[in-house]
Amino acid sequence: MRAWSRFCVLFSFFCIPASASTPLPTDEHGDYNGSDLIEWIKSHPEGDVHPSLRIGRERPGDPTSILGLFVSSDGDAIEKGDVIAQIPWSHLIHPDAKYDKRRKFFSCRAIYNLAKELRLGERSRRAPYVRYLLTQPRGIMPGEWTAAGKEFLAEVLGRGELPPYEETWRETFEETWIEGCSADEDDEIGRAAFWLATSRDEDTLMVPVYDMANHSNDPRRLNTRSFKPDAAGDPFRLVASARIAPGEQIFNSYNRCNQCSDVDEKSCDTFSHSRTPDLFANFGFVEDHPQNWEFDPADDDEDSSDDDYEAEFEFCLERDPESGELEALWEDEDELPGGRGVAWLRTQYQRLAKIFGDKEKLEGELVRGGDDEGDDGERMTRWEWESIWRYHGALSQALDAVIQSTSKELEWDEL
Repeated sequence: MRAWSRFCVLFSFFCIPASASTPLPTDEHGDYNGSDLIEWIKSHPEGDVHPSLRIGRERPGDPTSILGLFVSSDGDAIEKGDVIAQIPWSHLIHPDAKYDKRRKFFSCRAIYNLAKELRLGERSRRAPYVRYLLTQPRGIMPGEWTAAGKEFLAEVLGRGELPPYEETWRETFEETWIEGCSADEDDEIGRAAFWLATSRDEDTLMVPVYDMANHSNDPRRLNTRSFKPDAAGDPFRLVASARIAPGEQIFNSYNRCNQCSDVDEKSCDTFSHSRTPDLFANFGFVEDHPQNWEFDPADDDEDSSDDDYEAEFEFCLERDPESGELEALWEDEDELPGGRGVAWLRTQYQRLAKIFGDKEKLEGELVRGGDDEGDDGERMTRWEWESIWRYHGALSQALDAVIQSTSKELEWDEL
């Protein structure tokens, strides 16, 4: 759900093809401020936006800084329980009467409806939102990368050894959209709608303003809860779960219900159980700590009846607030990997270290220069290259932390 305006030029992305439209409103720094969206929402009897809400960049005036939601520095604090934004049903892009709050988390119809709105452009009844969506760059998520970018990511992941596994990202467009929704492979607007929905929707709903909130699971930063419509026709609400002081950023969690989150299961009526690798596949970024990882050291053809068989294991990776060190935390110590699992972890860690040692040479071979053609796929974009190395670093940290954690436990067992 991140907002990426103006990154198209900076990172050589291509944007959604569209006819000329009304320019987006900007603040004194030249950054998009969402004033058209806010006024459009407030004009509806069921629409509401907190007067202290500000849409802008994390670093005002810096076009490389991400867009987000903030509390105005010169406004009042948003208190716990305050409605930050209430979006009327008519302002959402949704699957019509097929919407189901608790049982439907993907909808072909919702994506087709989004594509329809994108084609309408300024003629859409949701023009202020569509206008913003049409400025969003393409090629953010791994599934939409160049062939070279996908291939190098697969190499970093060990060809299926490490998550996210290729079936979750490499052929998602073809299998989910083209085959699953009987879509036209040559329809560029449909393709754009699929990737927009993949990265921005909330369980079949495209929600203006809400989808600009950036992600965090840090309990010191996460300060909102969202409430989906109970039924078609009801509004969507974003509510403060803590006091948000002037100048602070408003954060949402994209995987609030994962195993490492301290959330009551009764409040999890959303499809947000994703782990850290899933967020990378679905949104194109590496989340800050805490992180949720699962590794599977078992080969596909390994005999699970073997006493030494290593099943997948899941852990949380958190940063100690006092020491700053990363810690791998386990729900049950019996889930720690055994000897074969630790050996597999060390092998993966060493493999990633070797790739890192070849980074400079690989960059010259794989990354586009300023004069390279932009659509041949033989070389990857700068964004893809940097994204892969951010994830490479996260993987290496997670592997190292779990190796250290397991080693300490083995030392205690020997005493």
